Amino acid sequence: MKYISFAIPCYNSEAYMEKAINSILVGGEDVEIIVVNDGSKDGTQEIAERYQEKYPTIVKSSCKNRTVDTEMQ
Repeated sequence: MKYISFAIPCYNSEAYMEKAINSILVGGEDVEIIVVNDGSKDGTQEIAERYQEKYPTIVKSSCKNRTVDTEMQ
């Protein structure tokens, strides 16, 4: 059972995302980390997915509003 859940809302947070996740990971299996990405265009989502793969029972990643840039006609 998880004792506490942490939500990390983020947008273009690549520069500090690993530090944010690592600071919570010290709680081990007692914590849940939910990374909610609001459509970042940098490497934020890739970092979140990497941590989710490495710590599947702790880290969950969700990406909202991610769009593919298209040329306007």
